[in-house]
Amino acid sequence: MIDIRAGKIGYKKVLLEIENLHLPSGSIHALIGANGAGKSTLLNTLTGKTKLFEGEISIAERNLNTVSERERSRLIAFVESSFSGVQYLRLEDYVLLGRSPYTDAFGRNTKEDKKIANDAISLFGLDSYCNTDTSELSDGERQLAAIARAITQDTPVILLDEPTAFLDYGNRKTLIAELNKIAIEKNKCILFSTHDIDLCIEEKIPVLLIEQATKQLIQKNELMTKAEILLKGFNLK
Repeated sequence: MIDIRAGKIGYKKVLLEIENLHLPSGSIHALIGANGAGKSTLLNTLTGKTKLFEGEISIAERNLNTVSERERSRLIAFVESSFSGVQYLRLEDYVLLGRSPYTDAFGRNTKEDKKIANDAISLFGLDSYCNTDTSELSDGERQLAAIARAITQDTPVILLDEPTAFLDYGNRKTLIAELNKIAIEKNKCILFSTHDIDLCIEEKIPVLLIEQATKQLIQKNELMTKAEILLKGFNLK
């Protein structure tokens, strides 16, 4: 589903080199690495926001450089590390923006669009906030709303940059478990950056490790323990 070949990734300079990476549909991976190692840059490159220095990226067997912006929005949903909210934009309307790639020229939502959005809102327990201005939500509530919008977008690939950053332990655990379930049951390819290595291990989430010293991405097919990760010298703070 996500394929990178001979990729050199970075912003202004190369931060990360990926010789060959394949992440299939129906899978979830956590992206782990020290601050500044290139986690966010890799995610931005996968969305097409940041260009590769060298190499090729394919999403669902489509070369990322050859698809239009609208086509890309039907392939990839992206959740940034924070959403500050927009005054006068209700949570329900914000989540409905996830259906934008599928609306007509007038941007009209169908009953099915609204059902998909409301199902995502319910999935994260946000029903009581549907009419709340997004600027009035807490950081954690806005983050869950942003993830609900990505789920509403119904793309084969979902990318998330530090999705648990503003959540308490209980919600972090619930979110990671829910993302794992979505990947398997809805046959999605999900990749998220995180420092929650303990929760990833607990939920049996396979990890991709960015080794800062060599600028390489390490992928192992089997699950890794925290001790194995720490032995490789990764700073998880």
